[in-house]
Amino acid sequence: MIELLAKYSLSEIVAFLVTFALAIKGVISFYDWATERLKKAFSKETQRDKEKEVLEERLVYGADKMRALDKQQKQTNEQLKAIHKQLEMLISSDKDDIKADLTKDHHYFCYKKKWIDDYSLDCMQRRFERYVEEGGNSFIEKLMDEVKDLPNQPPSDLDD
Repeated sequence: MIELLAKYSLSEIVAFLVTFALAIKGVISFYDWATERLKKAFSKETQRDKEKEVLEERLVYGADKMRALDKQQKQTNEQLKAIHKQLEMLISSDKDDIKADLTKDHHYFCYKKKWIDDYSLDCMQRRFERYVEEGGNSFIEKLMDEVKDLPNQPPSDLDD
């Protein structure tokens, strides 16, 4: 140390210490800057990774929901087909019932009574309209024409 003081002046040593302190400060500042910069870079990558994971989770959740909805839609379609089949069967059965009922009424009014009251005729016409709405199209129309042609009073009342 004595040699150092003999070789350099006090102002040179102070200048050297100040320069050395500034260099250390520069190294520390560089270190702080570099670590901060790396943290930001890694933080951005980490944030991107987190966002990517969130998006992937959402995609998986959405795909699972779509599969569940697709399965539910298939079940609903199967149920609708079964209901449709049953409804067609019920309509067919209803048409058969109406046809049988109108035929029975036709025979009763045309062959037995030979006349029909207004209320019975109205009921038969409404049943026939439903029969046609349900897709019935057979000899029933001819039977209804025969019933409509019947008198609406008993034959004994007509003679008076």
